Amino acid sequence: MSFIYPEFAYNLPIAGFSFSQKSSVTCFLTKIVAELKPVKVYNNFKMEKLKIKKEQKEKIGIYCLLNLINGHIYIGSSINIAIRMSNYLNNTFLINRKNNNMPIIQGLLKYGQDNFAVLIVEYILPSTLEQLSIRETYYITKLLPYYNVLKQGYSSLGYKHTELTKQMLSELATNRKHSDKTKALISKALVGENNPFYNKSHSIESKIRMIEANSAYPVYVYNSYKKLLVIFPSVKTLAKLIKSNHSTIVNYIKNSELFRGEWYFRNLPYNVSDVPTYSNWTTRESKYLIEEIMNNSHIKKAIFVYKCIPNQQGIKKEFILKFEGVTQAQKELNINHDIIKKHALVQLPYKDYIFSYERLVNTN
Repeated sequence: MSFIYPEFAYNLPIAGFSFSQKSSVTCFLTKIVAELKPVKVYNNFKMEKLKIKKEQKEKIGIYCLLNLINGHIYIGSSINIAIRMSNYLNNTFLINRKNNNMPIIQGLLKYGQDNFAVLIVEYILPSTLEQLSIRETYYITKLLPYYNVLKQGYSSLGYKHTELTKQMLSELATNRKHSDKTKALISKALVGENNPFYNKSHSIESKIRMIEANSAYPVYVYNSYKKLLVIFPSVKTLAKLIKSNHSTIVNYIKNSELFRGEWYFRNLPYNVSDVPTYSNWTTRESKYLIEEIMNNSHIKKAIFVYKCIPNQQGIKKEFILKFEGVTQAQKELNINHDIIKKHALVQLPYKDYIFSYERLVNTN
């Protein structure tokens, strides 16, 4: 890929700043350009809005918003960068209560668009659209952007910051060099922003994109082995496809429980490096998965049964069978219903068995 390096340092719109502030602005922009090597830089978001809209029309890619006052950045992605930038320039859009809880929105409202620079990090070809979120995640974990890490990705689920997350945010605020532990925490706190889409021609592809455009946050579907299978654009989309309802899926996400005995639904990946087995939610394989989930609608809580085998390391757990529920396990094993439920909650041995409501991946 060939990069365009603009002569940004000599054309900074920094009238009204003190000498030290001008120096800081130049330093912030110089540093991020050196690190990202963007394909395009717009020094002043507001003053260059017409140029941005013209040059980025229907462009797919990764972008960066840089606060010229404090150096904080935001990494985002869009299937139409021009439209995304138009939204950021529209104060009516910014103050909408559905949007204004996002730190980048709050930053734009507080400092004004004329105190932000826009960097186009890289473009994505339409034929490789599935790479968009992967590349966005790559840059987020590489740069640990202030506005991304503080994003309230849990807010629509009613989550609050845990003490672990508060610790991570505290370290982020005081030290820009982070330990591997902190990076792991940050990766779990990241949620990619969904992309807007505008197209008057409603082809199958455009309808798919419009669904993704209206998504509040994606749903990561894992199997009981915690292998990422596919990513759906929203709770609403998944609920409609599997004939469930929004609140049910949200509860399973919040409680981290297996849905219908085999699938975890997440609004965050277990690991930022997780790659879905199926490239997107519209593939034939994804449709088979949807059918399988629907066929398991009679299962509420499956029971995984393991046999305890003592060895030198302690107890080896050898998988025996997965039952569709406690009643079936009681019937087949001739063990009291309440005993199975009690021991499944704590995963402690009962005679020669260990019961669990989830698959025990590490069995030794």
